[in-house]
Amino acid sequence: MTDTKDSSDRRSDDFSNAPIPERSIGRRLETVLAIDHLLGSSGFFTLFPVLGVLLATQTTGVAIVGIGLACYTASSGFASFLVNRWLLTVPFRVGMAAGTAVSGVSFGALAYVHSGWMLCLLLICAGFGVSVHYMLSRVLIADAVSSSIEQHRIFSVLQIAVNAAATLGPFVANVLFFRDPRLLTSFIAVCYFAAGTVIFLGGPREQRVKSSAMGWPVSLRTIKFSVSTPEIWRVLLMTALGAVAYAQFYSAFSIYVSIDFDSGFARSALVGAVPVIIVCAQSSISRIVTTYMKRGAVPLTILGWGAALFGIAMIVLGTGLPHLLRAISTVLIFAVAEMVFTPMMSTAFAGLPMTSSLEAFNLRQIFWAGGQALGSLAGGSLFLALYRQDAGSSYWLVLGITTTLLAIPLGSLLRHLRSRTAAQSPDP
Repeated sequence: MTDTKDSSDRRSDDFSNAPIPERSIGRRLETVLAIDHLLGSSGFFTLFPVLGVLLATQTTGVAIVGIGLACYTASSGFASFLVNRWLLTVPFRVGMAAGTAVSGVSFGALAYVHSGWMLCLLLICAGFGVSVHYMLSRVLIADAVSSSIEQHRIFSVLQIAVNAAATLGPFVANVLFFRDPRLLTSFIAVCYFAAGTVIFLGGPREQRVKSSAMGWPVSLRTIKFSVSTPEIWRVLLMTALGAVAYAQFYSAFSIYVSIDFDSGFARSALVGAVPVIIVCAQSSISRIVTTYMKRGAVPLTILGWGAALFGIAMIVLGTGLPHLLRAISTVLIFAVAEMVFTPMMSTAFAGLPMTSSLEAFNLRQIFWAGGQALGSLAGGSLFLALYRQDAGSSYWLVLGITTTLLAIPLGSLLRHLRSRTAAQSPDP
C-alpha cells in the first residue's frame, strides 16, 4: 500500500471513493463494522456452545459431531481462498453481505436436517460465508484506513464487539436450544441476515479490494518477497508463535480446569472470564498501546510483548502456587495478552509492505490457523498425556519459557527497551 499527499487530502461525501479516508470517515466505517460484527458474532456464539449437542441430536452417528466441527473449522479458516479472484471483482459490501447470507441460510437449516453428510455440507457452507466475511472486513480496514493507529483502534473496537457477543451468546443458547432447536437456528439466521443488511446498506458502495497480480492463495512472487524481507517473515513467525500459545487456553487450560476444579461455577468462571475482561478493559489497553505507537513502537514490537505475556501466563501455570491462585493469575495475564496481541496482529498485516492487502491477510490466515491447529493438537494430546504422568507443570513451563524466549528476539524487545532508555537518558 502506498500513501500520497493528494489521496490523504482528498475529501468525499461518500467514503467509498476515498482510498485513504479522514478520521471522521474512519469513525463511520468503525461504527458500521462494529454493528456488523456484533450481530454476526451474536449468531455464532449463540450456536457454538451447543453445536456439538445439536449435531448429536440431529443424527444417530457419534462420529458426525467431530467430523462436523472439523468441517466448520477448516472451512471458516480457509474457504475464502477458493474465491480469491471473485473477491477482487465485487464491492466489499456485496461480498461481505453475501458471506453473511450464506452463513445465515446454512446455520438456519441445521435444525431441519437429519442426514449426517447434509449437516457437514451445511457447516462447510456456513464456514465459507464466515471466512469470506471476516477476510473482507480485515482487508477493507487495511485498504480504507492509512494510519496504523487508526487501524488498531478499529480492530480493537471489533474485538470488543466480538467478545460482547461471546459473553452473552451462551446464555441465549441455553434459553433457546432447550425450548426448540429450530427457534435457536432461526435466531442465528436472523443475526447473520441483520449483519449483512447493516454492511450492505452502511458499507462503502463501490470500493473493492485493491487488485494486483496474485496466485492462490498468494503468488510465488509474494512468497519469495516475504521470505527475503525481515519485516514480513518476522511478523509471520510471531503470528504462528502467538497462535500456538493462544490455542492453549481453549485446549490445555480448559482440560486443566475441568480436571482440577470440582466446582462447576469455578470452571465456568475461569473459562468464561476472558471475554468479559476484554469487553471491560480492551479500550484502556488500546489507549496504552496507542501511546506507545505514538512514541515510535512498531506493530511487530507490540506483538512481541503480547506473545511474551502469553508465555508468562503459561509459566505461572507451571509454578507451585495454589491451583485457584495460579488459574486466576493465568486468566488475567492471558486476557491482557489477547487484548495486546490480537488487534495488533491485524494491524501488523495491514501495514506490511505488500501490493495486495488480500494476499497479506491470506498469509495471516495461513499462519494463524496453522499455529492454532498445532497448538490445539499439543494442548489436547501432549498436555493430557503429560498430565496423566504428573508432568503437567513441565508442559506449561517448557512451552511458556520457549514462547517468551522466542518472542524477545522476534519482536526486538530488548533493542526497543535499550532505544527507549537511551532516548530518556539526559545528555552528559
